[in-house]
Amino acid sequence: MMTRTPTIRVLLIGGDPEGVLPVRAMLDEAGAGDFDLTDAGGLSEAIGRLAEEDFDAILLDLPDTRGLDAAARLRKVAPHVPVVLGDAEEVAFRALDEGAQDRRVKGRGNGELLVRSIRYAVERERAEEALRESEERFRATFEQAAVGIAHVGLDGRWLRVNQKLCEIVGYAREELIELTFQDITYPDDLDKDLEHARRLLDGEIGTYAAEKRYFRKDGSVVWVHLTVSLVRDPCGTPKYFISVVEDITGRKRTEERLRRTLNALLALYEAGRVLGSTLEPEKIGTKLLEIVHRVADVGAAAISLRDEQGRLRTLHLSGPEDLLRSVGGTPEIQAARREVLKTAEHRTFRLPGATPLEGLCLPLLQAGHRVVGVVEVYGSEDLVERVPVELLGGLAGQAAGALENARLYGKLSEREEQLKALVGKLMAAQEEERRRVAYEVHDGVTQVAIAAHQNLQAFADDHPPGSTVDAGELDRPLELAQQTVVEARRVIEGLRPTVLDDFGLAAAVRLRAERLRAEGRQADYMENLGEERLPARIETALYRVAQEALTNAVKHSGSDRVYVALERREKKVRLEVRDYGRGFDPSVVPKGSGERVGLSGMRERVALLGGEFKIHSRPGEGTSVVAEVPIPPSEEGHER
Repeated sequence: MMTRTPTIRVLLIGGDPEGVLPVRAMLDEAGAGDFDLTDAGGLSEAIGRLAEEDFDAILLDLPDTRGLDAAARLRKVAPHVPVVLGDAEEVAFRALDEGAQDRRVKGRGNGELLVRSIRYAVERERAEEALRESEERFRATFEQAAVGIAHVGLDGRWLRVNQKLCEIVGYAREELIELTFQDITYPDDLDKDLEHARRLLDGEIGTYAAEKRYFRKDGSVVWVHLTVSLVRDPCGTPKYFISVVEDITGRKRTEERLRRTLNALLALYEAGRVLGSTLEPEKIGTKLLEIVHRVADVGAAAISLRDEQGRLRTLHLSGPEDLLRSVGGTPEIQAARREVLKTAEHRTFRLPGATPLEGLCLPLLQAGHRVVGVVEVYGSEDLVERVPVELLGGLAGQAAGALENARLYGKLSEREEQLKALVGKLMAAQEEERRRVAYEVHDGVTQVAIAAHQNLQAFADDHPPGSTVDAGELDRPLELAQQTVVEARRVIEGLRPTVLDDFGLAAAVRLRAERLRAEGRQADYMENLGEERLPARIETALYRVAQEALTNAVKHSGSDRVYVALERREKKVRLEVRDYGRGFDPSVVPKGSGERVGLSGMRERVALLGGEFKIHSRPGEGTSVVAEVPIPPSEEGHER
């Protein structure tokens, strides 16, 4: 199947009305069957037809300078339709200068020359139109692209830039072309950029792509993805670079957020693992601040805990010493700390100076919203915008829990040590009690029993079987036997008086006071415990304290007067034993003495019940022993 040749429409404009016939004949003679010739007659009619119809070429056949004027007018009306002149040679050449595409000199041409001239003019116009369309497409692509595009000179100067690149870097076109790419490249990225350019110029690579940073006109930093190629002339000489610039700042920010989120998750995981693996407050503080520095990129940080009086004490610091010294006690920080301790919510603050700083103070919050301390971080002016406050709050919460565990463990360890010490003291007191009982048995019951045995032995030696016994000979042995029974009962009562089990603490202490009176001493006794019995362990402990205190008063005070008081005060029981003797200095009681062991035993008995034991004594002013023991709520009104 043959391809049909497109028709070339030609508009003929001539001064001779008969001119169209010779022209048509010449075209036919040349075999131009694809030409469609239209006679416009005069110039005015031609201009009208050009406005209404499309023509591929104009054949202008006017004499002298009229053709020159007509060509100029036609170019204005139909700038993209080629004009072929058929006039005097001098005028034809002038017409070419005015924009005519070709010329045919009247009287010298023939049909083939005419056809060739018209075809040449049409093809050249079509080529120029295609070139114009290509240039327009390139211009549109260059200017309307969604990425920045630039031609860059070999020296780095911006030769041509599109609007998108201007928007990316924040410069007007006129401003940017006065700069080089080196002028706006981030310093850390410049050497790598120049190395890539060198390799392009040396022919080592044909193109390169990289992520880099530019400084915008306002001083901010923009991340871009840069693709660069090199344009060479036909001889291979480098002419200029083509750079395609894509703004990836948003992607970089997203990547940074993702990185921080990942770091935050890892930090929380590590915090839970690390903070839960130690029970030492100092290590907890160190690990916490290490994690804070990693996830928040702060300049300095500190952690402080409340002491027993509620005052903040620094546990650990991290960061430059000069910075920590300069911010430690400023009014802004003091105010932030007070607010955090009061409200249990974080606070931000600014620190004025040659280099302004921002700070963040967070509570160490335990269960029940109890603030046990604060965490402080310091950094540049944009600190509050950069740091993940919620993450730091979570870390502070984990640290607070770990510190509470450490505190409880410390208390438990302290109690264990106290318990060990108490057990040791109780064992010593037990041995002292056994020694005391042994002495009392040896000095009392044993001596009386030996005397009774000796009297009975002497009586047996003096009275063989069958001999007569005089009245009163056995009185002494009987007296000694009775005394033995009395001493044995006294020892037994010292170990565990039956009246304590049967009638309670008040009766047992009253009996003890009455015995002192029976020995000729002044023993005053006051009691208001009421009818209800106390728990057995409280009665036993307070009885032993009263017993030991009265024994010490009899042995060491040098006074025959004692005062004993037992009273219930709300949820406590108070025992006081006072003598009016010589007194002593409690701080200089010799170690290992029976008196010191006795005092220690009393103190430990009371401590085991969670009570308080006090001794008030001065030389020459007597001694007062006071024991106060709490009554457990579940055991108030205890009955036996």
